[in-house]
Amino acid sequence: MDLGLRIAGTAVGVLAGVVTALWEMFLSPVGGVLAPLLAIVGNVSLVLFTKEVTGRNGLALLPGVVWFLTMFSGSVKTTEGDLLIPGNDWPGLVALLAGAAAYAITAYRVVLGGPSRV
Repeated sequence: MDLGLRIAGTAVGVLAGVVTALWEMFLSPVGGVLAPLLAIVGNVSLVLFTKEVTGRNGLALLPGVVWFLTMFSGSVKTTEGDLLIPGNDWPGLVALLAGAAAYAITAYRVVLGGPSRV
């Protein structure tokens, strides 16, 4: 595959990981069950998209790692006291857990080269 396509695909995947994580964090207080569903569908799509565009297993894992780090940083209180995913916000916490699980299962299947019926 073309090196430029791999770089562009990885950049789009990583950027989409950050954008979907931010969207889910800001949607969780008002969206109810929509944030966890978006986390599941988004993370599965991110892994499959990046794997398809880049053709590399390692590069397919980057968007999920960036997504998780972004979501985790939203659940940690800053020095100013800001908190995007508080402990009593069940949609945000379920989105973090379900999104990480969806990413882990999809990444496991992609890396091992299992059936593509994800």
